[in-house]
Amino acid sequence: MPKRTGRRHGAGITDVAITHRHEDHVSGLVMPDGSEAFVKLERVWIGAGDASVFTGRLEPIRDRVVAVSEQVAINDWITAIPTPGHTPGHTVYEVASGAGRLLAWGDTVHVPTLQFGRPSVSWEWDDDQSQARAARAGLLDRLIRPDHFVAGAHLDSPGIARVTRAGEGFALEYLAPPIG
Repeated sequence: MPKRTGRRHGAGITDVAITHRHEDHVSGLVMPDGSEAFVKLERVWIGAGDASVFTGRLEPIRDRVVAVSEQVAINDWITAIPTPGHTPGHTVYEVASGAGRLLAWGDTVHVPTLQFGRPSVSWEWDDDQSQARAARAGLLDRLIRPDHFVAGAHLDSPGIARVTRAGEGFALEYLAPPIG
């Protein structure tokens, strides 16, 4: 999302992929003055269960929402994958390249130091805790494959890592040392 400086960003961006409906994940679509942050925006991808967020200040974008209800290719290298649980429409995005696959997620994990080692631990903000646990388990199993990486909210700096098995849980191996 663009930094909220009052200046528009992303002049060439036509598509934005949103992981879920919570304010901290959709607020970058609109600038503080109410104008759209992405001047050439054509499509906003979001899980079907979360598409109702486009009301009020987000209403002007509503006609460009693509509600994702099943796994779908956004383009040749990005695929939307529904992972409901945190919210009904929580979605992760898999980016594929010759170097591997990167899963970009929103709130699949809230406390990495706890939930990778114990992925069954839920969070009070998960709308459906059992569904969130199942989604997290499936994604973590997927991420232990060779050449798979994860990036996303709530991961420690630098935020991009490999996932490995560690006992009955998982561990993160960050691709770079911590920043700061």
